[in-house]
Amino acid sequence: MARSITFPMSRRMAIALMALWGFCTLGIAAAHGATRTTRWPPLRSAGSFMLADIRYKVDGKWGLAWQTLYPAHQVVARRSVYVACEQATPWPATTQAFDLVGVRRASFRVPGGPVVEGAAVTVRITVPWYGPRDPIRFVHTFHLVPVDGHWTWLLSSQRYALYRQDGCGSFPAA
Repeated sequence: MARSITFPMSRRMAIALMALWGFCTLGIAAAHGATRTTRWPPLRSAGSFMLADIRYKVDGKWGLAWQTLYPAHQVVARRSVYVACEQATPWPATTQAFDLVGVRRASFRVPGGPVVEGAAVTVRITVPWYGPRDPIRFVHTFHLVPVDGHWTWLLSSQRYALYRQDGCGSFPAA
């Protein structure tokens, strides 16, 4: 007679674990699915939304930034964890300026989710080097998703993976 190498589990425990797994799966799926039937805010408003969001982060207002995070990402990065992790990894340099370069409609994959329609917002960020004379400028494109008539921002793939593992570890500031 063959013996099982699995840990013996009561029927009640197995049912509870399956219910928990199902609840979590449905919750994340519902959060992602909710954005498919949403009203779109004006595309021209995406740029000012993104610049305000960057300002929140530069100023260390992580709680305000979290409020406009994509709902499915709020499920993965709970507010208290997000704020604590981001406070532990502040922006590494002062920011001289951030300017809007362009806004366009785009399709992209949401980290941990489906391909969605949203806005691609390109921003030029300027940080000082050894003084204001020779700043470093870089350009980055952020993606925004419309939810219930307003814009929401996304965690990067790397941040999403870290928060999904239930913590922030010791990752560098982004």
